[in-house]
Amino acid sequence: MSDPQHPPSHHLMRPVLWSFGEGPTFPGYTDDTTWNGFLNVSVGIGIWPYVLRELIAGADGDAERIAEYRGMATDSSMVSISHGYTTSAVDAKWPWLFPDYPLATMMPIPATWSEMSWRHEAAPSFGPCVGPMGEAAQIWIDYADPAKRDVPESSRFTFSRRDAVGELTVIYAGDDYDAVLTHASIEALACSLSKRVAYEMTAEEWQETRLRNRTTPDNVCASHDFMDTNILMLEAWEAERGNALLPGGERERFEDDLERVNAAWDIATRCYLTASEEGARFDAWRLTGRAVDGLRAAGMDLAHDDDGDTPGRIYGPGFMERDLRQWVVNVSNTSHAFDTLFDAEAHLWSVFASGEAKEARPLAVTAAPIRPVSPPREIAFSEQEVTVTADAIERRLEVLRQRAATTAEASSEGLFLAESIRQLAGARDKLRAATQRP
Repeated sequence: MSDPQHPPSHHLMRPVLWSFGEGPTFPGYTDDTTWNGFLNVSVGIGIWPYVLRELIAGADGDAERIAEYRGMATDSSMVSISHGYTTSAVDAKWPWLFPDYPLATMMPIPATWSEMSWRHEAAPSFGPCVGPMGEAAQIWIDYADPAKRDVPESSRFTFSRRDAVGELTVIYAGDDYDAVLTHASIEALACSLSKRVAYEMTAEEWQETRLRNRTTPDNVCASHDFMDTNILMLEAWEAERGNALLPGGERERFEDDLERVNAAWDIATRCYLTASEEGARFDAWRLTGRAVDGLRAAGMDLAHDDDGDTPGRIYGPGFMERDLRQWVVNVSNTSHAFDTLFDAEAHLWSVFASGEAKEARPLAVTAAPIRPVSPPREIAFSEQEVTVTADAIERRLEVLRQRAATTAEASSEGLFLAESIRQLAGARDKLRAATQRP
């Protein structure tokens, strides 16, 4: 039986990542024909339910159109989405870091997720959300073929959350992608709520809330002592889910929504609104900040050379500038602008605490988890698949070579292009060599 996620090996369509112009990125195939400038694509029957879900969400309740969408799937292993849809190719980073990962076996990636892939890890990864202190959750999507995984017996999907010092806790490990999406949506709701609470509170209220939550009973959050946090949850829900949290419509759906809200409350209270050891240090450090009308007058060494002065805030290990409506943090030869004071403080603290940890613990784990370098994987494609994939890589190589010809070799972009060309050329050679094995 062929893999239901992609068509049989005898087809000669090109694998592609695509979207409807916005929303999730889907894996699929194209024959490189277009309709009104839009790329015609097809998807495997295993991906079709996710595409159908997106189509229905954009149908505005039009029953006739929804019925038409539902009737698009046939007994074929492929569903054509062409000649009438605003489909376009999407360029992602992870395929260049994992050139032997078949594009068409990736799962749909929501538009709100960020790419977190690193070339020394075992599989591509994505970030669905970030907590108030920069605690980035991360999802690894391993190879569909267990034989290509570093550990063949391992789960295909692993979803973990970080704490304030970057250590990971596994939330879900398994082979059910719908379960991953559910966990990710709940985590994102918890992060969104926690950030809103942080933005609304004073530094003193935030510290007191997180200390009180160390001893509050289950299902109780001390943030209610300072504000109506339920209003913030409703705002977070609408921002993350796109609809109001109201009783109406399908009762079963509303009950499911309430379960997600309660789960997000629990995660937010335990993981983001309760002070860990590192979190308590950050909360206390924030209280040392003082506002000044002029940083230069206060003895700070500003990066710019003009004679003017800038208002800002001063902390023990550093300071930040107030630039119109943003907070600018200049530290470690980098400059970042933030819309909220809390986010600027969290960034300044992370740089300070990271440097502090390196001095005190040279071998401490950094925020990015390091996995062993994956051993070379044997390519197990059919000859026709190899030929099509190698040709696609060659086309991409030509584009990169043209860009590299007009880019300074020593620049960061030039170095990135050179490394990408080297890796892709190696992947192409491995693919072509695979067809010559006895």
